[in-house]
Order: sequence, then structure tokens, then C-alpha cells
Amino acid sequence: MAAIDEPSRGNGAGFGTAGDRTFRTRIGARLTTKERAERAGLSVWKFEELERSKEQSGDAAWPARGSAGMATDLLPKNSGEIAARTPAADVAAAAAVAAEEQAASNAGGGSMLVLGSIALLVIIRFFSEVVRILPGFTNFIDIPIFGMIMYAGALRPAVSDEARKLSPALGLAAFAFIVICAISSFANFARVELAPALVFVYGFLGPVAVFYSVYKLWPAGSAMRMSRMLVALGVLQLAIAFLLDLPRWFADPGRNPDLFSGTFGESPYQMVFFLLVIVGLLGGIFTFEKRRSIARLTPVLLVAIFVVTFLAQYRALLLTMALTIILLAFLLARQSARGVVGATLALVALVGTLVYAAQYIPTFKFQATIQDSGGDPTFYLKQRLKTIDPVEQLFGDTPGYTIIGTGPGTFSSRAWRTFAVTPDSTTDVTNKYTQKLTGGRPYHTDVSDKYLLPELRTAAVISGSHAITSPFWSYLSLIAEVGVPGFALIVGIYVWAFMRSLKMARIAIRRAEPGDPLPALLCASLVAFFALLQMAALDNWLEVTRITFITWMLFAVVTKEFNARGLDDDGPDQAVLAT
Repeated sequence: MAAIDEPSRGNGAGFGTAGDRTFRTRIGARLTTKERAERAGLSVWKFEELERSKEQSGDAAWPARGSAGMATDLLPKNSGEIAARTPAADVAAAAAVAAEEQAASNAGGGSMLVLGSIALLVIIRFFSEVVRILPGFTNFIDIPIFGMIMYAGALRPAVSDEARKLSPALGLAAFAFIVICAISSFANFARVELAPALVFVYGFLGPVAVFYSVYKLWPAGSAMRMSRMLVALGVLQLAIAFLLDLPRWFADPGRNPDLFSGTFGESPYQMVFFLLVIVGLLGGIFTFEKRRSIARLTPVLLVAIFVVTFLAQYRALLLTMALTIILLAFLLARQSARGVVGATLALVALVGTLVYAAQYIPTFKFQATIQDSGGDPTFYLKQRLKTIDPVEQLFGDTPGYTIIGTGPGTFSSRAWRTFAVTPDSTTDVTNKYTQKLTGGRPYHTDVSDKYLLPELRTAAVISGSHAITSPFWSYLSLIAEVGVPGFALIVGIYVWAFMRSLKMARIAIRRAEPGDPLPALLCASLVAFFALLQMAALDNWLEVTRITFITWMLFAVVTKEFNARGLDDDGPDQAVLAT
């Protein structure tokens, strides 16, 4: 069921507007937004837009009949329909509309909580690590955000019509993963400690739990709010990069690329991920929302994003960036000539800035990266695959670990790194606090001491970085700590989310109406999962809640908007979650 914002509450429209009158007429007729839109011959999105309008019925955007003419659509059309209006049917209709009214009254709070949470996740480290007006422990903002969203979601009842659109696939997979973690912990009882194990489960399943709650909290019909906020946060990254980070970079004798981090503090890699998501959003806006002012700035913003990315020198993501642009080109170029133009602009911006950086700015080391590969496009892939050796030795010595793993938080996951003392612990703010909590007692396990730490001490430096030879990546840690079954479940969850985003994007793009923000948001969601699936092979990215929470929140929003409009070709959505 489509939940909407009541005009007078959602955007400040007065009671005398055409939108408000249509809203109250619909409620009086006991019709849901979807039913009313069907009678008016409009899409759910278009009807919601009109119903929230502040304009009078004479406005050009309003249908020529005006609200009075549209009200006639609410009357019974024939005797059969009149006969169907039994007391029981009226009670059912009244209950459905009452649920929608309640959802409308709660919509503002739900959307503000979701939008505010995303904004905090994006900007909090700027104030704790760059300008330093907040204490370091505020970097744990994801924990109170998780608690607030889960609490608010638990208080919000699910509408019955929404429940029919949801299947138990995601919930069952998450529950199965918890069971596997419990079995692995019991089988490795002498090795597993409670805190690292809980952090492990939270890191991988926390985003999925957030998805459930945000889906219930988000008011369908508010997609533009999400789009505008993401655009604003993306522009903010570029503004800080050019106005603050660039001068600091020029002043630094070593030209430290980590100075380019936008609002993500000491983690430029998280900024690069977020900017990739913004690339997907801008591509969709340029194609489907050409009247928005930001659409006209898209070419300039794309060039700026790629420049900042190359300044950050996250060379391991070059292939991901290229594949992301190709994916967007495939989606958008099939829609219209404007989609072809947008895809071409993105490709030209990427290739052009890369070529210029490689040839004319030697401090970026892109030329060295190309030379190190020796013309072999699989060079870095081969080097990355060598980091599997410790796990191969582990499984060779104890084959049973392939099924049960060594236990959650015991080998190379982010949970293990949070509590263990490793060569990168001095730069990990989380590790600093956990060491205080444990009284300075270093956390270690027999398997990490034997198989992992020797690899860390002897890891080679390639192109000036340990990133390629580091044994820290999500796929490796999952296989080692919870075995192949646990690995398959988490990867399956992310592949499912990516495929679901792709399906929704293709349907929404095919049925796109001018100005609809949903296709662009779906492009952003698709890019987020596409990038995460690749980044999980570079580091423990699937446990970085600052970016996984954002990804799954965005996915919940686009899923809610998509389901509310009834866009799925297959009828009720049978591929989403169950409440």
C-alpha cells in the first residue's frame, strides 16, 4: 500500500490547495493512493505529486479537469460497484485508509530519521577527525543510529498490504547465517571470545536489519527528498575536497593522497565509494530529470568527481570505476538519446581525467601502476589471489574448518582487526578504544598467530601500497571464520540485493516518467552494491557499517517506492523481505 505525506503536514501546503482538497476527498471516499491513481488514469508517483501540490487547481501542472472534476472519479460507476459496497467492504476499506492516514501522520518522522542517519554517517568523521570539534568516540555513531532505527521500526506496525509484497528469502538467509555463526562459535568455543564474535555478526547482518526497519519507516512518495539530500552530500564532498583538501595537499611536501577525504575524515576510500554512488545518481538525474538544475551541472560534476578520485589515488578502484561506468552506460543508453549522451559523458570524463593524470601529474603514480603491471592486465589480480595462501594452509592442516570455520572474529575479519594488535592498529581509531575497554590486553588467536601474522610481516609493497598484498578482505575472512556455508550466505545476500536493484532499475527506467526521481535513485542503489561486491575483494568492506548502512538504507527506500507504485512486471514483489 502506498503511504503518502498529508499535504498540510508533509510540505506545508494549506488546506485550501487543490492537493489538499483531493487528499481529503480521497480519504472521505475510503480509497488508497494506488486505487485513486488508477481511477484517475495516473501513475502512483504522479498522483502523489499532485496530491502534495501547493498550487491551486488552475495551475498548469494540475489536470485540466481540476480537483472538482477529478472528484467525480470517486463515485461508484455502476450498479455492480454499488452492490459491492457492503458494510463489511466499507469496514475493510475504512481500515485500509485509516492505516494509510496513520502512515501519513508518521511519515515526516520516519523520513527525517532515515535522512538524518545517512547525513550523520557521511559527515560525522569530518568533525571528529578533521576539524576535531567532536570527540573520537563519535565515530561509533553507527551504533546509536542502529539502535534508533531498530527501535523506531519495531514501534511502526507493518501495513498488511505491504506484507503481501514481501517474501522471507532475505530473513531466512540472515537467520541461517546467525545459526552458522552459533555453530562455529560452539565448535571453536576455546578460541572464540564474545565481543569479537558479536562485532562480527553486527558487521555483516546489521545492515540487513537496518533494511527491514527503514523499509517500514520510509513514507512512499518521498523519493525526491532522498535524491536531493544525496546530491547535497555529494556536492559537499567536492566542495571540501577542492576548498580544503586541495590546499592542504599542495602544502604537504609528500603530496599525501590521504588528505583527500571530503567529510570522511581519515578514510578517503569511503569517500571514493560514496562518490561512485553519486555518479550513478547523477547519471540517472541527467537522463530522466533534465529540468532539475543539477542535471545541467552533471558533466562538470562528473569531471570533478573523477579528479577528486584520482587525487585520492585509490588505484585499486580504477577497474571498479570503469566497470561502474560501463554498467550505467548499458542501462541508460538503452533508454533514450539523452541516456546515450549521459553515458558518453561519463566515459569521456573518466578516461580523459585518467589519461591526463597519468601523463602530466607524476606524483599520482598512475604511470608507475601501469608499468608495474608490465602490460599484463591480470597482474594485480594474480597478486591479490596470492593472499589466499594462509587460508589454503589453514584448510590443508584442518579440513574441517572449510565447513565450520575458525570461529567468528578469530582470523582476518574487521571484527578481529578491531580487537587485535596489527601493523595498522595505530591508525585505527576503533582499535584504540577497544584496547582501553580490554585493559590493554592484546587480542589474538592461535590460528591468526600461526597463519595470518607471518603474512602481514612479509607482505610485499606493490606500487607503493600494501593494499594488493594485504590478507584483509571480506570474502577471505568469511571463508576462514565461518566456513564455505557462511561465506555463501553473505555473498548470496549481496548478489541478491544487486540483482534485485538491477531488475527494479530496468523496470523503472522502462516506465520512467519525466521528472520521476526513482530511476536515478535505483541507479545509485545498483552502483552501491556493484561497487561493494568488488571492494569486498580489496578489504573488509562488507563490515564497514558507515557505507553498508547507507547502501542498505538506500535499497530499502527504492524498494519501498518501487513496491508502492506496483511497478513489478510479475505482480506483487516476491523477491523482497518478509516482516
